[in-house]
Amino acid sequence: MTTGVYADRVTKLFRKTVALDKTSLSIDKGMNIVIGPNGAGKSTLLRCIGGLYKPDSGKVRIFGSDPYYDDDARGRVSLLSDNYALYDKLSVMKNLLFFGKLYGNSNAETVEISRTFLKKLDAYQYIDKKAGELSRGTKQKIAICRALLGDPGVFLLDEPTAFLDAASAEKVHLMLEEFASNGKIVIYATQRLNEAARFNANLFIIKRGRISKTLKHSDLYGSILRDAKINIKLADPVNASIANKVPHFEEALGSNIRIKVRNYKDINDSVRYLIDKGAYIISIDYTEPLIEDML
Repeated sequence: MTTGVYADRVTKLFRKTVALDKTSLSIDKGMNIVIGPNGAGKSTLLRCIGGLYKPDSGKVRIFGSDPYYDDDARGRVSLLSDNYALYDKLSVMKNLLFFGKLYGNSNAETVEISRTFLKKLDAYQYIDKKAGELSRGTKQKIAICRALLGDPGVFLLDEPTAFLDAASAEKVHLMLEEFASNGKIVIYATQRLNEAARFNANLFIIKRGRISKTLKHSDLYGSILRDAKINIKLADPVNASIANKVPHFEEALGSNIRIKVRNYKDINDSVRYLIDKGAYIISIDYTEPLIEDML
C-alpha cells in the first residue's frame, strides 16, 4: 500500500536561510500534529507537502506521486494557510461558488457542501455578507469551508484557530476529528501545546527545520508535565497539617496548593488525597512551558 504522505530528507533554502534541513515524515491516515516554535519550518513543510514549493533536495510524495509536478496529486491536497484567499468585495456565497467551480463542482454541489460545513462552524448566517465585512475569525471559518470544497484526501492546516474564540476553535477541532476518522489525512501545524494536546494524534516535533522526534499523545503529556508546577484551586483553604502532606506538595497560598509533578499520574495522587480529606477542588492548572524550552 502506498503511503499517503511521505517526505524523505527534504531540504528547502531561501537564499542562505535553511527553512527545512533533511526533514522526513511518513503518514498513512488520521490526525497528525506538526508542533514547533516560530521559525521552525512548519509552514514551509506544509507548502512542500502541498506541492507549492519544490524542495532543493529530498522528495515529497502524495499517494506515491510528486505533488510539485503531478496535478492530480496536488489536486488531492488542500492547504489552509494564513492567507484567507477570499475576495473582500464578493459575498461569502459568491466566493464559495467561484472556488467551487475551480474544484469542478456544480453550483448545487458547492451550495450543499458549504451549507454543511458552515453550519458545523456556526457561520451559515454570514452566507450573504461580503467577505470584507467579516471579522478575522469568521473569515477563517469561511476559508476552512473553501479549503474543503474539493473533498481533499489530505488537509493541511497552518495555525487554523489563531483568530478563533474557544467555542469556535472547538467546533473546528471536532470537524477535523470527524474528517480524520473518515480515513482522510489531516496535518495540523501549531506552536501551541494546548492545541497539540487537544487531539489524540501522531505528533511530529520540528525544530530548526528538522523533525527531531515523533510522539504519541500520551508521550506529549509526559513531556509537558515533566517537572511542571501545578496549581490546585480549592473552594476553601485546608489547614496546614493537611496541605503539607499533599503528595508532591510545594507550597500553599490561601485556597491554592501548588505541587511539583514528574508526570500526569502524580496529579491523581494529590487530587485523591485532597478529596479524601474533604476538600472541594475548583480547578487544576499548570503553567504552560515555552515550547522552545520543552522541545
